[in-house]
Amino acid sequence: MQEQFLDKVKLKANQVGGYASSFRACGEMTLHVDGVGTKTLLLRKYSRNWVAGWDCLMVNANDIACEGFKAEVFVDYLATERGDPGLAEEIAEGLSRASEELGAVMAGGETAIMPDVVRGYDISCTVLGRRAAEPSRPEPGDKVIAVSSTGPHANGYTLIRKLIDAGLLDPEPLLDFLLAPVANYHNPLLEAMKEGLVKWGAHVTGGAFFKVHSRLPKGLGIRLECWEIPKGFLEIVEAAGIGPEEAYKTFNMGIGLIAVGSEDAVEIFRRAGLEAWVAGEVVEGPSEICTPWGKLIIR
Repeated sequence: MQEQFLDKVKLKANQVGGYASSFRACGEMTLHVDGVGTKTLLLRKYSRNWVAGWDCLMVNANDIACEGFKAEVFVDYLATERGDPGLAEEIAEGLSRASEELGAVMAGGETAIMPDVVRGYDISCTVLGRRAAEPSRPEPGDKVIAVSSTGPHANGYTLIRKLIDAGLLDPEPLLDFLLAPVANYHNPLLEAMKEGLVKWGAHVTGGAFFKVHSRLPKGLGIRLECWEIPKGFLEIVEAAGIGPEEAYKTFNMGIGLIAVGSEDAVEIFRRAGLEAWVAGEVVEGPSEICTPWGKLIIR
């Protein structure tokens, strides 16, 4: 199955085909690993498995772009409940789409069939990135740019599935929202950083806005004005009966990337097909987020 999987992805690394591929590298590099999580269970149920391949690479690329690194080379790990060449082809399609958009090379990967461990399938990627831009320290008064998400991306799906299984959330009207591929922030974020329009970025993933706050220099926060929360998130929050603190710790609530810098960076994200706007500013002290349920303070 691995041979069929690799054939579907364009390979440009040296010596592919043995137990390990090789590549030439120089300069400052980074390694990063992440996976898609339990979103795969919904993707399989609704036959959108290519999204798992896309998401697997894109979540990693978005993360390292926030640190000023460009995704260059990646490997994947696919664990399945049973041998399924068709599934591998679909996932490889998503990996191929993402790798071409990012300009990254697939250097290899591994598959495992583990019926006693895996329900459905699990996929993760390890990405090697090269320094392309240098982030700098946010300062009070800097503009905060919000860039829209396409949906929950790859977080909060255990809760979403529990709501569906309990009959509290009807997935059918929300499928395009729930199963949307993760947005590509990597390309426009690095462009904006290289042009000196963005100083600092935070990918809104696990931990959501609480993690964004924790990544800021000590003593600083962000003040976010109210924005229109996508209907899908409002339905999830209502069905789950959770408060704003849990909602903004679990979900991106419509903002997938926070960037700090000049308002001129907004146009770069818009040219990439993303909705972006000046949402607030960097402040001293805790972060303050305006929500439909009142102000949320994050310390």
